[in-house]
Amino acid sequence: MINIKLRTLLEQRNMTQSELAKRTEIRPSTISDLCNNNTDFIKLDYLNRILRALKCCLNDILEFKDGDGL
Repeated sequence: MINIKLRTLLEQRNMTQSELAKRTEIRPSTISDLCNNNTDFIKLDYLNRILRALKCCLNDILEFKDGDGL
């Protein structure tokens, strides 16, 4: 299972979802879905924009949890 840690990262950086949406030009509803782990996929372009806007790496946003017996 992949966990999206975007909400935590935004809180650590004192940034709102709205501000991230503006910086990345990603719809606020999409940012909200990502923050709430309410998505089955992430466009690589969106992931790239978020990484650049937050100046972070992939491991800061995505976490693999072995709960599926994989």
